[in-house]
Amino acid sequence: MKYDSYRGPGRILVYTLIASSLLSGAACSKQEDEAVSAETKAPAAEEAPPSAVRITTSSDAALALYAEGDYLLDVGRNVQARDKFLAAIAEDPEFSLAYYGQSNAALSFAEFQQALDAATKYSEGISDRELMLIEINKSFLSNDNAAGLALAQKLVEQFPEDGRSWLVLAGMQANQNDNIGARASNKKALELEGSEAGALAGLAANNLFGEPKDFVAAEMWANKFISAYPDEAKGYEVLGDIKRAQNDLEGALQAYNTASQMDPSLEAAAHKRGHVNSFLGNIEDARAAYDEAVAIAPVESKAGYAVYKGFTYIHGGDVPAAISELEEIADQVAAMGTPADQVKGLQTFALNSAAFAAMHVGLFERAESIVARRNELVMSIADDVGTEDAGRLQQANCEFWDGLLAAYTGDTESAATHVGAIEVLVESDDNPRKLEGAHWVAGVSALTAGDYAEAAEQLRQADHANNMFVRYHLAIAEEGLGNTDAARALFAEVASFNFNSVAFALTRADSAARAEL
Repeated sequence: MKYDSYRGPGRILVYTLIASSLLSGAACSKQEDEAVSAETKAPAAEEAPPSAVRITTSSDAALALYAEGDYLLDVGRNVQARDKFLAAIAEDPEFSLAYYGQSNAALSFAEFQQALDAATKYSEGISDRELMLIEINKSFLSNDNAAGLALAQKLVEQFPEDGRSWLVLAGMQANQNDNIGARASNKKALELEGSEAGALAGLAANNLFGEPKDFVAAEMWANKFISAYPDEAKGYEVLGDIKRAQNDLEGALQAYNTASQMDPSLEAAAHKRGHVNSFLGNIEDARAAYDEAVAIAPVESKAGYAVYKGFTYIHGGDVPAAISELEEIADQVAAMGTPADQVKGLQTFALNSAAFAAMHVGLFERAESIVARRNELVMSIADDVGTEDAGRLQQANCEFWDGLLAAYTGDTESAATHVGAIEVLVESDDNPRKLEGAHWVAGVSALTAGDYAEAAEQLRQADHANNMFVRYHLAIAEEGLGNTDAARALFAEVASFNFNSVAFALTRADSAARAEL
């Protein structure tokens, strides 16, 4: 689960490396709140013109809460948004679109599935637009991104004046790496009432994270967001992210400090101060910031932030201590008060990080033990979801981890077997990114075997844009091929990536040295 990212419209929250992802939802502004009204689930509601935006509920109070939740999603306050959607459901337990909203703010894959099941259960009498929104999110359950994109395109064709629909399309386009299309859709949403906050946030995020990255544009859109919504601390948090991306760590720290001063309850700004201090070598300050984030975070987020404190040991040069800390955090997730349906996902997050660390420094027996434990967990998550697609995708995820471990240990035959298993398991998926994990395993396997040409070929087909392990290994492959300038450029990009993850923590120092920074 990603914690160090802005999850506004157009960003995708990925629960597993290969399994389903969910789309951050579209939101509702004050203007739209005034424009829509509650509709009872009755045939008469279908008399509304096709272009009208209708939200079907029997409760005006539920509608108002839904609108608040949508806005909170737009400005990146996902936990608070979830609370609003749950409150809307309490007012109207048959409010289909409130369950859809809950799925967009879900804190676990199981909750995502359950919310969509409920949205479908109470979908009788709702509008075509609402049905399409639910079906778009359901496409992630089967990893059928093409179907979701087609529905999103149909959505804007049928409701071209609805900015919320354009935000959904932008998110689907970003999920398929069509970031140019996503930016165009966000700009269209920006022209329409009720979607301004989401569009500005989406444009800032997409230019920051999506290829081709444009940090100048990202900063421009973030500043427009701040100007339009000066009371939203999230704008300064996003600006801090953009400063980090430009290697302006002091500027990032200043932005996060501003966000924390504006909203002392914004735990994300606190934990990102931890990131920046980690990169600056202020390890004790970093740990203090992470402790602050854990203290003020809702119980759903505490364990996720604690994992980053584990990374401080890597930044401080003690990887074995980091592995021990991460395993201990996995053991403590439930004791932190984490809701039962989120415990396994957060345990997996901690164990994934520990496994990567152990593999990277050659502690293979320990890595094998950790991988076995996390694989058991994710298959248990699939069992909890109870669908064939969930089981299949999580099995592909396990094949990835077993394959990566084999690749690191030099067992090329076993790695190839796992790559083949991944290919079979995801063959039916209409998702252009479905084989990225397989290419990653194959690339590391070739690299370990000294086949730099094959390693480079495979790794270029993995997620080298945002995955620092992949980019780091690609740099090593280029170095092995004698492409010194290309290798140094890649190492420099890794060293200055500045978005915290176990991959970045493990590769940052060596990349800086090899780039001669």
